[in-house]
Amino acid sequence: MLHPSPRRITQPRVSVIVPAYNAEKWLPATLDSVCSQSLREIEILVVDDGSTDSTHEIAAAFAARDPRVILIRQDNAGVGAARNRAIAAARGDYIAPLDADDLWYPEKLARQVDCMEAGGDAMGFAYCWSEKIDAAGRVVTGAFPSDSRGSVLADLLIRNFVGNASVPIFRATALKECGAYLTRDEQHGMQGCEDWELLLRIAEKYQVGLVAETLVMYRLAPGCMSMDARSMGESYECAMTQVRQRNPDLAPELFRTSAANFYSYLVAKSCNAQDPSGCLWALGKALRADPMLIASRRMRRMGLKSLAELAIIKLRGLRDRKRSRPIPQGKGKKEDALLKHRPAGPLL
Repeated sequence: MLHPSPRRITQPRVSVIVPAYNAEKWLPATLDSVCSQSLREIEILVVDDGSTDSTHEIAAAFAARDPRVILIRQDNAGVGAARNRAIAAARGDYIAPLDADDLWYPEKLARQVDCMEAGGDAMGFAYCWSEKIDAAGRVVTGAFPSDSRGSVLADLLIRNFVGNASVPIFRATALKECGAYLTRDEQHGMQGCEDWELLLRIAEKYQVGLVAETLVMYRLAPGCMSMDARSMGESYECAMTQVRQRNPDLAPELFRTSAANFYSYLVAKSCNAQDPSGCLWALGKALRADPMLIASRRMRRMGLKSLAELAIIKLRGLRDRKRSRPIPQGKGKKEDALLKHRPAGPLL
């Protein structure tokens, strides 16, 4: 795709930050969607987070033909650290994260900048709606529109209505005041909810804006980080610990409702991904947060389905181990007996 008159922007309005780890399959389309934004006054900071594939070469090729693209390399440190590395180098008034497998519609940044400028300094971030696409780029589900705006801390704690990390645009001064993303090390080696925790941190102090349009395509791809239920769960617990410590006056019911909603989401996601172990683990967490979920026919169906899948997996494992077990010699087998009593010497 050709992009009109690319040039290095002296003072970018938006700094787009793209963490990329082994993203060769998706990165070209993702960077095309950024370079094609109707808002031209942008810089695009791609952080190669220790990739072992051709991620670096792809980003370097984009940088060679579009001077707005800046490539940064680092040893693998996780998505939070990669985003923070880009934020530290960013020069824009606004910061817009984009994961390396997601896509933006051309008006995404322009619409959100207009919203932020209309909201003034009191607005810490603005979000839009997103739709989900599969590995081939086909729309899987449409947007699930939220209308929350203004003071949204309680609503955002109950459910991450922003949806995913490629949706918001942040005021750079808000990030400077509130801090950047939790890193993998800060989440005890897990990751997945650092974007939600950052949104909550900013919502504690700032107003939130909404562009009521679908402007992001969030890719559901096999092996993506959000498919790991246990990692997502541990990251979630770490995030909620941070929120509790900063907001001791928040009602405990908010956190229980949040946990029930989040783990119910992981139950469905793990079930659809055919991860019965992850599904049952998340189901246990959801029921501890809200025992009344046992009355949900859908939850019971997913739990029973996962139990059946796990039983089949274990039975197959037992069968395969039995088949691979060496056949004992001299245990009453007719062939062994014949060999044992065979006379020595050549057979005539």
